[in-house]
Amino acid sequence: MAENLITAYLAEFAIVDTQELAEELLIQATSETKAKKFAEDYALNLGIDLFMMMPATEQQIRLYRIMGKSVLLNPGGGDRL
Repeated sequence: MAENLITAYLAEFAIVDTQELAEELLIQATSETKAKKFAEDYALNLGIDLFMMMPATEQQIRLYRIMGKSVLLNPGGGDRL
């Protein structure tokens, strides 16, 4: 059985029609497509724009987990913040 490898992405969100940072979130997912879809939905729900998303460094992963600003997208559902 193939393993679903989890990759971490740092998503940055901006106030609508600006480049002013509004939020940051570490998204851990099995694909960039799933992470981006989650980030876009998250932005839509909060009324902000997805500004950019990039692979996270080990330092960022540790920091955002400590700050409680991370989400793990489980391959089988049951995503958790």
